[in-house]
Amino acid sequence: MTAQAAPLAVSDLDTAMRRQDEGPARQIVCAFADDGRISGLLLALSGLGYEAVDGRSGVPDGCLAAVVCGAYDPDLALSRVLKNQVRVVLADAAPSFARRLAVARAGIEAIIATPVDTVELGAWLSDFETSGDRQQRLSILIVDDDELIAESYALALEAAGMDARVVTDPADALRHIAEVTPDLVLLDMHMPGASGLELAQIIRQSRQTLPLPIVFLSAERDIAAQTQARQIGGDDFIRKPVDLAHLAATVRMRAERALALRQIMERDSLTGLLNHARFKERVTLELERSRRTGAPLTVALIDIDHFKQVNDTHGHQTGDRVIQALSQCLVGGLRRTDVVARYGGEEFGLLLLDTPVAAAQAVLDRIRLRFSQIGHAGDDTLFRATFSGGIAGTREGTDSTAMIAAADAALYGAKRAGRNRITGA
Repeated sequence: MTAQAAPLAVSDLDTAMRRQDEGPARQIVCAFADDGRISGLLLALSGLGYEAVDGRSGVPDGCLAAVVCGAYDPDLALSRVLKNQVRVVLADAAPSFARRLAVARAGIEAIIATPVDTVELGAWLSDFETSGDRQQRLSILIVDDDELIAESYALALEAAGMDARVVTDPADALRHIAEVTPDLVLLDMHMPGASGLELAQIIRQSRQTLPLPIVFLSAERDIAAQTQARQIGGDDFIRKPVDLAHLAATVRMRAERALALRQIMERDSLTGLLNHARFKERVTLELERSRRTGAPLTVALIDIDHFKQVNDTHGHQTGDRVIQALSQCLVGGLRRTDVVARYGGEEFGLLLLDTPVAAAQAVLDRIRLRFSQIGHAGDDTLFRATFSGGIAGTREGTDSTAMIAAADAALYGAKRAGRNRITGA
């Protein structure tokens, strides 16, 4: 395949058009600024893949967040009203400590400096989306040999909007952790066969489960024993008898905080996209889902053409801006359900869910053409950049490693064929 896409079969064309109808825009974000700044803010939000709306005309239903320029809201009166409707990000010029204190007292959770860093803004908005999704269902594993008590904990957590699974035998805990990947483990201290402390040590033996938050439950009153539990790997300690409302609040707080930290660790600092390791994990998970459901799946690797020349000619800071521009173009051009990652350097990894290879090529060709038309500012000149891509579907690999390798081989084929094109495996 070359830069000129091969004709699509009717079914593939339908899929590509349906993806387009589903739209690149994800959720609605309102912008509030004066006439001189509003267009730039709306453009930045659109580039991040959101449906950008001028909030001065009203906040529509279903709005995810509001981005408010500090100069437009100097006394924070508008932000105080908005925070009761949506999440608020305040964009302020070099905010001082006093200004940050006023923002905190107003109950506004996020503040970013201007000129707006789109990566930081995108990270906040992505966190808002994720926390909104995860608030509905956190997954909690309860390990307690007393089944009746454990079930009462489970009912309290489920009433608070969490999923809870009960395990009464500590020996079964690791299997259940592997099956459900819980957001937190609620662990009784004293159990036959293996104590809670011993089970916590076992959980901490693996790097895969090392970040998993553990909250101990026990009637233990000895401070030294509680300290030992935390030293071994416990994140919190709740004494029995347990107030169920306090239990649910503590579990949610700990699980959400751990989730937020994990998301920061899984993100690339320059683009805010998933990092290399997390992308490979997602490929494995989505390939398993594809095999269960029979749904198509396409993996793509794309690489900015002649990127070394961009760095050598215009400098590394300009090169970073080109990488950021492509990341925004990819996020804005794909669906919310698709996966975009920075695979390394100037290379990106993509997962197009429920999409066959031919339809994925049409989608990526559209993004490729759009990116090639973006002007990037050098020292004294305006230049354009292009990218090449390789794509592979489930037929090209028996596992995630083989699929990624097939996409990588296709990428090199695109480079050899002249660059600025999408090639199939």
